Amino acid sequence: MRLRTFRWEQTGILVLLGAALLGLYLYRESPPYRPPSPVPPSVFVEILGEGVLSPGVYAFDREPTLAEALLRAGMTAPPREEGQPLPSGSRVWVDQAGRVQVGRMEGARLLTLGLPVELNTATARDLERLPGLGPELARRIVAFREERGPFRRLEDLAQVKGIGPQKLARLAAHLTVAPPAGGGEGEGGRRQAPRQRPPFPMSSSGE
Repeated sequence: MRLRTFRWEQTGILVLLGAALLGLYLYRESPPYRPPSPVPPSVFVEILGEGVLSPGVYAFDREPTLAEALLRAGMTAPPREEGQPLPSGSRVWVDQAGRVQVGRMEGARLLTLGLPVELNTATARDLERLPGLGPELARRIVAFREERGPFRRLEDLAQVKGIGPQKLARLAAHLTVAPPAGGGEGEGGRRQAPRQRPPFPMSSSGE
């Protein structure tokens, strides 16, 4: 009795069929793909001053309260010290008497952390750190703001002499505009002093 021989074409078809069946089996057995959960961006707060035990920039997974920020720097705050959460880029200064000032980080620090510079509170020194700006344009921006008041939107920068569409497009990634809150700007759009809180006793967290 002569055995039936397979042609190469038939063998190849059987191999492909087996591979397809194996792939289908593995696909059905493997768990469904789930995209990774997005990681929230860090919130950076700088804590400095003579009254701070461990000064530096601290990262949080959400906007901290002043008390939470001080605890991270090794300080304690009164139980009633709550207030509004500190946005990313905040700068907290504590002097030896325990007085607290809350403001904004310097422009160089913000850019290093990948944070935008707030156009309505930035100083000329902050602005001149932006790529392609320089001291002269930085002074013009501040003078324009002091004369006409705070910027309402980023596109208003085009009214400053020396800032055209291309330069404005390059600056857009490094600037943000927030409306002044609670009278943060004085007459003529001049920047007022940072918020100051009454003094309170500070001690290390280990005491």
